[in-house]
Amino acid sequence: MKRLLIGIVCFCFVSLAAFGQSRDDVVVYVAPCTGGTAEERAFFDENIKMEVKGANYNLVDVEHDADYTIKMNISQEEDWDDPTVMINVFLMVLFDNSDGHEVIQFSWEYQEVEEMYQWNLYLVYQALANVPMTKLTAIPDTNHWRNKWLYITAYALADFQFGFFDKKLLENNTGVNRSPYTFYLSPAISLALEFQFLNFMSAEAGFVGAQQDFGGTGISGMRFALPIMLKFPLKPSKHFMLEPYLGLQFNMPVAASNIDSSIFAWLVGFQYGTRATDRGALLVDFRVTGEIPGLNTKVTTSLVSGQPPQIIDLSVFDIYIGVGFKIGFYNRLKEDEGL
Repeated sequence: MKRLLIGIVCFCFVSLAAFGQSRDDVVVYVAPCTGGTAEERAFFDENIKMEVKGANYNLVDVEHDADYTIKMNISQEEDWDDPTVMINVFLMVLFDNSDGHEVIQFSWEYQEVEEMYQWNLYLVYQALANVPMTKLTAIPDTNHWRNKWLYITAYALADFQFGFFDKKLLENNTGVNRSPYTFYLSPAISLALEFQFLNFMSAEAGFVGAQQDFGGTGISGMRFALPIMLKFPLKPSKHFMLEPYLGLQFNMPVAASNIDSSIFAWLVGFQYGTRATDRGALLVDFRVTGEIPGLNTKVTTSLVSGQPPQIIDLSVFDIYIGVGFKIGFYNRLKEDEGL
């Protein structure tokens, strides 16, 4: 189950990061292909341009307007294994237009031009993979990333779980030889939806999943919770955002017959976000949750060897520390930005 949780959150991070990345600021010009037959030149002119656009690069028709130029040539060479056979060689060269230097050059052999349908995209990526990452991830100097109406967030968390036994119960059972508290560290995941209805206030509802284990009791099970938070975005800089928050967490039944979790828990936390794209942010999150007095978790356990199981109260507290990524949708009113 832990592997499942880790797999889910990794998938979420990869999906969100891929969705937030933008390469349309890289402007590319594809020069007309030279050499070969007219049919071959037309094939590569059309298909290489199509693959560049499909890879989300900004394709232009004038070389002067481009950051990079792709040049192509078709030639014939003798087959090394059989000099009597001539093979076609497609050459691709990437130039940096800022100073005209050659970034990369490589070639690909083929017999029939139709073979290249399955390789053209690979060749485009191989060439443009050499564009510096700073160019690929250039972020416009705007406030859009922190002024969205709606955010989707994924977190990977470390859940530090503390459970405190009922002291009176321990005192009344003289045969008990047990620590007054339990501790367990579990990986956790969280997915959330945040609505920023005011420039300084937003509401977030989410889902948290973690393994729960009361160390030393032999009692464990999966625990899922639905936190609802009121957050207070503070925006002192265009490059980062601070969000203290508080809320209520609804705990779902644990998948273990000997654990009866408290339905409600309070939570407080603090989130630090730094700009990652024009609409997204990398997050560091710290939160604490605790059960409401009188509504504690109840576990069924045997306090003294040989005695029947008893239902005892545990006061459960959790400290979560995690990292995340959030993507925003729909810019807020322009006059709200920068406040």
